[in-house]
Amino acid sequence: MTDYLTHFGLDEAPFATTPDPRFAFATREHRQALAKIAYYTEERRGLFLLMGEVGTGKTTISQLTLNRWRAAPDRFAAAHLTDPSPRSPAAFLRLVLASFGLPAARNLLDLKAALRAFLVDQYRAGRTVVLLVDEAQAIHAANLDTLQAMANEQTQTAKLLQVVLLGQPNFEFKLAQKPALRSRIAGGTTLNPLTADEAIDLLRHRMGVAGGDFGRVFPADTHKLLYDATDGVPRDLCVLCDAALFHALALGRRRVDGEALGRALTDLSFKGWKRGEAA
Repeated sequence: MTDYLTHFGLDEAPFATTPDPRFAFATREHRQALAKIAYYTEERRGLFLLMGEVGTGKTTISQLTLNRWRAAPDRFAAAHLTDPSPRSPAAFLRLVLASFGLPAARNLLDLKAALRAFLVDQYRAGRTVVLLVDEAQAIHAANLDTLQAMANEQTQTAKLLQVVLLGQPNFEFKLAQKPALRSRIAGGTTLNPLTADEAIDLLRHRMGVAGGDFGRVFPADTHKLLYDATDGVPRDLCVLCDAALFHALALGRRRVDGEALGRALTDLSFKGWKRGEAA
């Protein structure tokens, strides 16, 4: 790794796919999604749904929102459920309670009572309770009903639990089977792939954060190839750029050229990406 960084004049790897907020690049769509989530949670609307294909930036948005909520513990009690796939309502509720740092009861009635007591206590303390659920499409059908019951917890004037669901587009098929839950989703939005300009701006930003110069390492004739191969999906862009840097290093070159990029695409051919010709 040291040779990799030194070779390209970098302080750190620019294209890692971990959701490091320092590398986050908010496009217009991402900024709108963040603003909508903030509005629907702070106004206690109950349920919000953010959908997007794999790699479009849902995880980055989840980290940015969680960081924002956790930076204001006097206003928010926030939790993150990364694996919502348990089959039984009791197992699902245990995970929810654990995500808030609460002890888990044994039976379903006690679990529901513990969650209700927590929500009421937080409401009285003036905090908004937010549960962010990743991979919503993995929620078992029975627990969509559990989620609906959780979202129904309210006083006469306010909902006690705000739920932000992050899911892939196929989540719509599950929602179609649960019209009562679908009707309770107060707001939503979809993340689309980046435009060509946004894609290059994202890559330039990431290289800059890592101490490098994107334009120097990736000349202009590679930009269309990068975009066309990945269709502007942020995670795929990062994976391809990282592989291209490796091959440029192996070839002893300071810049990514058509050969290095072609070798990267060959290595990653299992992804089914398109191949074009350099401009």
